[in-house]
Amino acid sequence: MTRFFIPTAQIQQNRITLTGNDCHHLAHVLRKNIGDEITVLDGKGQEYIAVITELNPDFIIGEIVESVTRNTEPRVNICLVQSLPKADKFEYLLQKNTEIGVSCFQPALTERSTIKLDTATALKKQERWGKIIREAAEQSGRKIIPRLEPVRNWPETLAALKSELLLIPWEGERESSLKDILSKRPKPPETIAILIGPEGGFSQNEVNQAREAGAVSVTLGPRILRTETAGLVVATAILYHFGDLGDAVESLESRQSCPVTLS
Repeated sequence: MTRFFIPTAQIQQNRITLTGNDCHHLAHVLRKNIGDEITVLDGKGQEYIAVITELNPDFIIGEIVESVTRNTEPRVNICLVQSLPKADKFEYLLQKNTEIGVSCFQPALTERSTIKLDTATALKKQERWGKIIREAAEQSGRKIIPRLEPVRNWPETLAALKSELLLIPWEGERESSLKDILSKRPKPPETIAILIGPEGGFSQNEVNQAREAGAVSVTLGPRILRTETAGLVVATAILYHFGDLGDAVESLESRQSCPVTLS
């Protein structure tokens, strides 16, 4: 079923309102009509099944017929700190990591980053990146839209991180593996940050700075992974280790038929 994240202000009195790009996409791309069902999400975990009752050029109205709470978010919040790669690799990793369950993205500029951004370009890219994350969240059944932080340099990035566990995969690490570190934690930390370097890898100075900030360096094995691959692999391994990719799928936590009174 078609899914849209909309602000809570557009969910009022058992009715939902879609405007702007959502309205255009629904009417002109998906060709929805009066009587068709759609799903809307408030970004806070609540999902609503609505039937289209009005089609207008600038807005679409739907009547809520069911309220659903889904258990689709992982047990651990993963923040992917990604040194900005060149070309469209960042867009790819935003999409795929959103699909598997990453909760936050922090783009970072590091010593060997090949991309340079001025303020205007960064703002334009931030808008596009947010759209990619939102669409991936809608497509994959997420109940939240992962948070996208502004682009920061390396010292600013380390200062902004507030995760319980910081992991920095690094080809120079020879002893601690990702499996070793995760096995020492029977329960998932509330938050884990994964620090991923650029195409040329982190410099020794950057690794030292990360360690001073509390990061644990880990090896991912004998093979060198590309920057767009490494974060996806680590996030997948973490989610699998803590049961979010290996357990049986949990169905709806609750389903409530209307009337649903919304403030």
